[in-house]
Amino acid sequence: MKFAEQMLAALEQENLPEAQKYFKQALQDGTDEEQYWLAEQLMQLGFLEEAEDLYELLLAKYKDEGELLVRAAEVAIEKDDIETAMEYLEQVNTQDEAYPESLLVLADLYQMQGLFEVTEAKLQQAKNLLPNEAVIDFALGEFYLSTARFASAVQSYQAVLDVGVTEIAGSQIFERIAESLASSGSFEEAISYYEKAIAEQEDVNTLFGLGLTSFQARDYTKAISALERLKEHDPGFTTLYTYLAKSYEENGEPDKALEALVDGLKQDEFNKEIFLEAGKLAWKNDRAADAEHYFRQAIALDPEFIDAILEVNKILLKKDDHEGIVELVESLEREIVTEPQIFWDVSVAYQELDIYNKAKENYELAHPHFSENATFLKEYGLFLREDGDIAKSEEVLAMYLTLEPGDEEILSLLGY
Repeated sequence: MKFAEQMLAALEQENLPEAQKYFKQALQDGTDEEQYWLAEQLMQLGFLEEAEDLYELLLAKYKDEGELLVRAAEVAIEKDDIETAMEYLEQVNTQDEAYPESLLVLADLYQMQGLFEVTEAKLQQAKNLLPNEAVIDFALGEFYLSTARFASAVQSYQAVLDVGVTEIAGSQIFERIAESLASSGSFEEAISYYEKAIAEQEDVNTLFGLGLTSFQARDYTKAISALERLKEHDPGFTTLYTYLAKSYEENGEPDKALEALVDGLKQDEFNKEIFLEAGKLAWKNDRAADAEHYFRQAIALDPEFIDAILEVNKILLKKDDHEGIVELVESLEREIVTEPQIFWDVSVAYQELDIYNKAKENYELAHPHFSENATFLKEYGLFLREDGDIAKSEEVLAMYLTLEPGDEEILSLLGY
């Protein structure tokens, strides 16, 4: 192993010329065992060309060796050479001990290409050969989870647990079952598996899964507990803050909810979504000035953030600040203003400011989207009447009456 070990030592010291010298010696004079071991080490380190050279050298001696063919295929995959990888894998003899592993690698390749039926067939073929192999059941579980076949995923992951394995390749099986159950809407059952996963090993992803699933199950106390523990582990896990705030809010603790969002902004002052949620929370709690501040901060980060723009418009309409609405909307690039509610909001603002031509233009843009909205039809119909377009007004108001036939004001106006 001396050449291999000397090469790796040179690489650790970042002495590439020395490493290359020992690599050549390993190619020329190394034993088969040394060359195979070095190839594995180099592949892990990302030296794909050198690993490929070693595997090709070994395959020249042992062309039918299945394990070598699979390793060479994995190098080809890392190099995005899918065709070569397929060629290697298809050479593995069905009687070779490495054949089931070759089927797993082939399954990955077919899944990458979107050939899901072939993927499943390869995995099932491997399962038939080794019915109690945990790695194969895990691969089936991963495939079913990725293709939203959650019941099948749970069944495959459970088969892994049945042979006494709780972790494969750094993935907790309890957590995978929990994710599958949560994705299918079985929140209560998912929670129990998340708790089992945390008992095995508490990590940030599992804590977030427990927090989110508890929130979805409306167990806000448990959600708060999990997300607060997550915050202690990793305060930079910014996705947690929105769900922590919503959990506090649903638990009747609005002050703690807003405090959670403020904590989130301390971690990520460029997170427009947290600003948006902080604004919504402040607005719900009658803190209009704070709400507008948060929404405008979100817009400052993303001038095209329609959700925040709509929220600001709500506040401005409530304050009868029609100039503010017009100023905000007119500051936007025209090509991004496609949200129908913006057309409606600014129509009202222009109308109140007696800018009828622009009010009419925006009402017309909004109309196709609100043709079954009684409030809009009434506002638009009365605007048209005020603007002198009686025929169009009567048409719109007649549509309104199909939705609100008992409106005496409009019935009288139309002479019914």
